[in-house]
Amino acid sequence: MNRWKRVAGIFLIGLLAATTGWWVIAAPHSTNNQPSHGNNKASNPTPIFRKSSLPSPYQTPFSLLLIGVDKRKEDTGRSDALMLLVIRPDDHHVTILNIPRDTKTRLHLGDGRVRLDKINHAYALGDGVNATVRTVEDFLQIPVHYYVKVDMKGFRSIIDLFDGVNVDVDHAFSYKGQHFHKGQMHMNGAQALAYVRDRTGTTDFERHRRQQQVMQSLWHQAKDWSTLFKMGDLLHIVMDHVQTSMKVTELWKLVATIRQVPPERVETLHLNGTDQWNPHYYFLVTEKERLRVSRVLRRQLEL
Repeated sequence: MNRWKRVAGIFLIGLLAATTGWWVIAAPHSTNNQPSHGNNKASNPTPIFRKSSLPSPYQTPFSLLLIGVDKRKEDTGRSDALMLLVIRPDDHHVTILNIPRDTKTRLHLGDGRVRLDKINHAYALGDGVNATVRTVEDFLQIPVHYYVKVDMKGFRSIIDLFDGVNVDVDHAFSYKGQHFHKGQMHMNGAQALAYVRDRTGTTDFERHRRQQQVMQSLWHQAKDWSTLFKMGDLLHIVMDHVQTSMKVTELWKLVATIRQVPPERVETLHLNGTDQWNPHYYFLVTEKERLRVSRVLRRQLEL
């Protein structure tokens, strides 16, 4: 990966995520984080979209996949969060889809290997980003034009760089060694990460609301002009946390494009599904629901 792409990529993630109120940390940890290694195979995989030419960014609608990876010393890591964005520069509209990490679907792992498993396991079991992109394309039946991959350590570092976030906590609780008290609380990066990831005794709606709280606070922090004086530190901190398929010039233009999108022009899609334990936890999405979401995204992409 070109060094300057990575530098520009983190500028995109750090600034745009804050100024628009969304982040790659959209999906909390599951209760079981290990890929299942059964021999269940999927047959007749849908052909993956072949993009003979990419759309010209900022002139026509395009898709961007944000991949949050929990990188570990002993392995290549796993995609802890998947967020698909459709950006329409002409009418300043953004559609965001958070893909639950435990969604059971066909994984396209590379070299013709296909299996049924959790969608976040495509990264670890296949050829990394390529497997994740192929799997998301098949699941949503849309082309993924660009991707940005970020290490979760970048999330903590960026919040710390902006001197933390202020959040109104509904009730006291503890998670992963972090303790939260009811009322206004100032959180550092590690605390904020635990706050948005907590899934003990809470619903997806409550977790998403906590994520929005953190992002709104970070948004206000990043919009301050003092942010400009932190750009050097931002680039230095996260040079090793981001990879992207976008060109440097495309990233700079994307910054300008996203900043023009008003909050009321940001549409959030939700994948409805049911929980299954068999014996591992899976999030099951019906074919009808998958096609419903696919149609919305395809319409936004003008396909």
